[in-house]
Amino acid sequence: AAVFCAIMLVLSQSAQQGLSVSSPSWGMFSLWEGVTRWSIPALFMAWGMEDLEGGKSAGSWKKVLWGLGMLAFWAFLYALAGYLLGGGTLSLGGLGAALAAALRGEVASHLWLLFPLLGLRLVLPVLGRFAAGASRGEIVYILALAFLLAGVLPIWTNFHPNHVLVTLTGRLEIHLVLGWVGYYLAGWFFSHYTIGRLEELILYVLGILGLGLTLWGDRLVGGSRALWYGYTAPGVACTAAAVCVLLRYVLSVSQERARQSKVHHLGEFVVGVYLFHQIWVLVLQRLGVGLDWLPDLVRVPLGALILFLLSIPPAWLLSRLPAVGQRLTQG
Repeated sequence: AAVFCAIMLVLSQSAQQGLSVSSPSWGMFSLWEGVTRWSIPALFMAWGMEDLEGGKSAGSWKKVLWGLGMLAFWAFLYALAGYLLGGGTLSLGGLGAALAAALRGEVASHLWLLFPLLGLRLVLPVLGRFAAGASRGEIVYILALAFLLAGVLPIWTNFHPNHVLVTLTGRLEIHLVLGWVGYYLAGWFFSHYTIGRLEELILYVLGILGLGLTLWGDRLVGGSRALWYGYTAPGVACTAAAVCVLLRYVLSVSQERARQSKVHHLGEFVVGVYLFHQIWVLVLQRLGVGLDWLPDLVRVPLGALILFLLSIPPAWLLSRLPAVGQRLTQG
């Protein structure tokens, strides 16, 4: 669900380019973007579930190396695809140019999330030890701190730029990374601790309200659209947390081993579906087809569905590569 919505997010962002903000088409694509902003934080929660499970920190340097290799591979693949689809020929010179672009860090725009993921894994030994030894209250404290300082504080700063609280916290130099750490730990928290029915219901309500705040916060409260669409904005964070808890509940109540096996198998390469889908966009553009023929109302969800289905076979094949496959498609 998060990967599919992440593809929708990328398509909605690209569809807005070149359009007037007052046009109905821009409004439609902006709406789709707002509805799917939670998907990126949800992916970081999923990575946190896996990386921090059992307080894992041993071998974290291997995760960093694999993260670098994963980033280099996908950067190289897109550089090579762009070169070949742009009319280049497969040659040592073309391969060298693609490799040089990858080493310079020139990556496709949708691959940006691999950078903060790599940063989180650099500090995985610290986060892993903390998750293994901290009490539930200490975890909640960090999550609350991340929500307040990375989510609520930017909103407060926008409306009260000269407040003493803004000045003091600004001197602490707390950066956006706290937001990603919060999502990383939140994923582990939701998978590790049992949440009561009342707390779960409150999370669902906050998730729905958060989605509304993301979409209409600029009109209801004020501030810019970007302020409420930020990945660490309160509304986006609440919706991501609610979806994460909902998916965990759905999987936990499923008693069918076949269904659980399918979900586990899909998880081995589903991130690769997101990472690969822009290859098909390049191919369709080269063929002169694109997705512009789809009506604006359904271009984002239907286009995402087409790209999602087309990307499953190559992502699955990549995941089957000996030794390295799942490292490239699972994150």
